[in-house]
Amino acid sequence: MGILNKISTAVKKVFVSESELAKASKSIELRLATLREIMQQNGIDFYLVPSIDAHNSEYVPNCWQRRAWISDFTGSAGEALIGLDNALLSTDGRYFIQAVAELDSNYFELLKQQGFVSEVELWLAKHAQGKTLAIDAQVVGIARFNQLSKLMDSLGGKLIKLSDNLVDQAKLQLNEDLSLPNAPAIKLDIKYTGECVADKLIWLRNELNHHKTNYIALNALDEIAWLFNIRGNDIDFNPYVISYALISDNIAVLYADISKFSAAVIAELSGVGVDVKSYADFKHDLGAISTSILLDDKVASQWMLDAVKDEVHKLFISSPIVLRKSRKNATEINGMRNSHIKDAVAMVSFLHWIENNWQSGIDEISSADKLESFRYQQEGIYGLSFASISGFAGNGAIIHYRASESTKKVIDDSTLYLIDSGGQYLDGTTDITRTLHLGNPTAIQKLHYTLVLKGHLALTRAKFVEGTKGEHLDALARMPLWERGLNYRHGTGHGVGCFLGVHEGPQKISQAPSTVSLQEGMIVSNEPGLYIANEYGIRIENLLLVKQTDIESEYGRFYEFEDLTLVPYCNKLIDETILSDLDKQQLNYYYATIRNVVMPLLSGEVCSWLDKELKQF
Repeated sequence: MGILNKISTAVKKVFVSESELAKASKSIELRLATLREIMQQNGIDFYLVPSIDAHNSEYVPNCWQRRAWISDFTGSAGEALIGLDNALLSTDGRYFIQAVAELDSNYFELLKQQGFVSEVELWLAKHAQGKTLAIDAQVVGIARFNQLSKLMDSLGGKLIKLSDNLVDQAKLQLNEDLSLPNAPAIKLDIKYTGECVADKLIWLRNELNHHKTNYIALNALDEIAWLFNIRGNDIDFNPYVISYALISDNIAVLYADISKFSAAVIAELSGVGVDVKSYADFKHDLGAISTSILLDDKVASQWMLDAVKDEVHKLFISSPIVLRKSRKNATEINGMRNSHIKDAVAMVSFLHWIENNWQSGIDEISSADKLESFRYQQEGIYGLSFASISGFAGNGAIIHYRASESTKKVIDDSTLYLIDSGGQYLDGTTDITRTLHLGNPTAIQKLHYTLVLKGHLALTRAKFVEGTKGEHLDALARMPLWERGLNYRHGTGHGVGCFLGVHEGPQKISQAPSTVSLQEGMIVSNEPGLYIANEYGIRIENLLLVKQTDIESEYGRFYEFEDLTLVPYCNKLIDETILSDLDKQQLNYYYATIRNVVMPLLSGEVCSWLDKELKQF
């Protein structure tokens, strides 16, 4: 029986109470009716609502959370397809349980993403003969637009590009706020970045010359933040400034809300030849280009392409910044190490606290808040890197669960508690998951936890030859589970930025094909898991740095991982009888590192608690 088939009414209530459902039902009926009226007025049969915004962002500001608004599904990945008579929501395995709970089945059908082909497109291929499909050109990448266009042509239908977003029109009709965030921007010092803006621009211009093109247009917020060494707070948990950029041999222009920048920041950027212009000027300046331009067709929107003159030569390749940004320099690596040491102090303090205070009636929200408070005691903290996943018992089985006042559970010693959280520090980004049991775990709970741990350890100690991609290593983390007929429905690892996004490409460890190999300086997560619906979830996550080994042979250079995360595992959940000698040696080395690096920064009861946790296997 599939995991989703086990979902009970109780799981539905994990996300919303019955009264909230009733209220939402009325609301979504009105939202859908308003959108469909606009569709009818424009002769549209289907309207596609992606989760991304004009900047291809995974996490978007509230004003652009259009898919969540029209569907009530709040996960970070997925898209809605709205027809005149039906509505569908497609998402991946991380969100199946959440989608079932949040979607009103009276209005939405769930399409479960199984492979790497869009379920929406598969559905359209069967049901959209001779129909019109419309999409906002600002929220669809060039490559995806071409794919959709070919599909609709093959069906005898038509893909319509819209200059206005129909969800925004519906929101306006319902008197909803569409204003953009106005958080101030900051300039990040070279002591954190390791490279000044002027040098980054020289490198990027050399890349343009190499590719024999004159301009590059950027809409990815993390790329822009990295290039100009700026950070902001326009999007929750992501230190970005909503912006575009245009670079050539002669110009470097940052397009944003100028009021977000102090006079000092504007002067500093101007000093290295960067002009700050209004966000609205970007389209006009794109249209003024008369030579050639590089556009990342997986990220740049169709709207951007439409703004460029037809006669301008277009080079469709990945932005050079993507790979360069992923390979952290020495300053960034040291910063990531430092931020993880600080984060370890916060996390260890939290683990000591919850073990000694759960008896007072701590719930999922207050627990996550307490961990956040420990992080805010650390130097250089900027905020959280994502909304903490704090799930006790069955809530922990919901992969991207987010506790609310109506869903929160009180944490006790009866079963497992999962906490997945991270911090944004000026010198780095952290992401850690630990699964705890505050009482006496059962044999099956210990077995499940140890199987996940064994996969986690196996991936950490991997050595691999140059050219190895993430999909080549993914099975290492799954093998102990596979041997027992178990698995998990998410990737094993995602890339992580340095005081940037907690999810960063192109690097990843997943069953999905990778576009690049794992390279020195990249940082990835290592987070296998196991989820028993309605009972508990287990996930263990550390961040790993890719670095060279001293092995080099006729087969090339070899690489390995360095653990950045320095927090002990839950020892009472480890079944030592199924640990190999290599597993035990690895745990002992890891715990010795924590003892040497983290323990000197602690004192009193917390230090004594950690000392006891750092056992020898």
